[in-house]
Amino acid sequence: MEIGCSSSPCGPSKRRLTMWRTIRLPVVFWLMAEMTGLGPVMPLAAGAADPFEEINKRFQQRQQEGDEALRDIHEQYRAKRAAMEAQWKQKEQEIEARWQQTKREIERKWDHALQSTSKDWVDYSPTKDARSIVDFENGMVEVTALVPVAQAGASGNDEPSALARTWMPQRGSEAARIFRVALVPDSEPPWEKTMVAVLPAAWIEIAHQIEQLFSREAKPGRPILSNQVMTRAGAPVNQQTVKAFVEQEVLPTAVVADKPVESRDGVNRVMVTAKIKMTPDHVKKRAQHYLDLVPPHAKRHGLDPRLLFALIHTESFFNPRAQSPAPAYGLMQLVPRAAARDAYNFLYKDDKVLDDVYLLDPSNNIELGAAYLHLLRKQLFADLEDGEKKNYLSICAYNWGPTNVRNKVLKQVRVHDLTESQVFALLDQRTPEETRIYLKKVKDRMSLYDDLTES
Repeated sequence: MEIGCSSSPCGPSKRRLTMWRTIRLPVVFWLMAEMTGLGPVMPLAAGAADPFEEINKRFQQRQQEGDEALRDIHEQYRAKRAAMEAQWKQKEQEIEARWQQTKREIERKWDHALQSTSKDWVDYSPTKDARSIVDFENGMVEVTALVPVAQAGASGNDEPSALARTWMPQRGSEAARIFRVALVPDSEPPWEKTMVAVLPAAWIEIAHQIEQLFSREAKPGRPILSNQVMTRAGAPVNQQTVKAFVEQEVLPTAVVADKPVESRDGVNRVMVTAKIKMTPDHVKKRAQHYLDLVPPHAKRHGLDPRLLFALIHTESFFNPRAQSPAPAYGLMQLVPRAAARDAYNFLYKDDKVLDDVYLLDPSNNIELGAAYLHLLRKQLFADLEDGEKKNYLSICAYNWGPTNVRNKVLKQVRVHDLTESQVFALLDQRTPEETRIYLKKVKDRMSLYDDLTES
């Protein structure tokens, strides 16, 4: 008799059906075991426990283990996040303590201490007797010296010093006027003579500070002010020619304040200021310093290099010493605990807080800034084709933040269906004033760098 048949003969089809009915229960149990990953489950024997109950128990056990593992991951993340926040707070405190120490030293002599901004580079001499401000937006260098009134007339009489008599400033300058007055005995009150008498010491401080400015480098081998200041003859001022330039063209134009200032250390000081105009194309010349950094990083992340140049132009005017209260640092104004951290983690798979020294390095700053811009485009609109629409959205996200662009623009309007001009108009309507202005500036400035990025 065929297995599974009755006493009557079985046909082939009926035998196959009967055999399936006989073996299907073990197959079901085997499939369940394979699909659930809970191990072998044997068919139910008489008086045995329900195998489905066993499966359920094992499933709950696995689920509990998974929940515990997930909780452990969350706890580890929270702990690391807390540690990172503590680390950053410590760095913030260190940076602030360093500044407060410098501020106290400065304000012993100056009425208030100035810090660099996103557009201005402020620097003091080691003795804090001289200060320089380089305005990278308007192309002006201002150098000021503070000279104690006690240093005036150090020769013991009211006559100008020997150096003042032999060094005659350019005719028609402010210094020439003061010299002319001072060299005529008793023609003006004694204060005019004091103003002249402090000039030699002020010239020395101003000259040293300017020489220091022209020696500072944005990166190795590239002075920050390279090719951005010219002599009257049209020759670029560099470390080799700066001393003659200062003596012949800067010091004669120095202006002496009309009254002394009383410093916190109780010393009366005279303020003497000289200004230097930078070349009209100073921004473009600074941009050229970074041709070895911007195009390669743009190419690495599929970005338009003109966009990177225009962003740097708008963020810092290519001021490598840029910083702002956010705090944000460097050419692309990166915030340590936000954009800089995200970009570094993306590039190096290491979550860490970067300090001001790291971010003020142009190589680090441009690398992270380009990576962050890539992240914004990838997270917000990876499916949007490259072009001006993507650039406009990226610019706004860089300034306004990705969350705002996502919630207030992308979730409300399908930008894929809009033209480039429509996207620009949309952003002009939905972004705050600061971002609207920022978008227009970056958009307009991209064309300034066409010649720097041509293949």
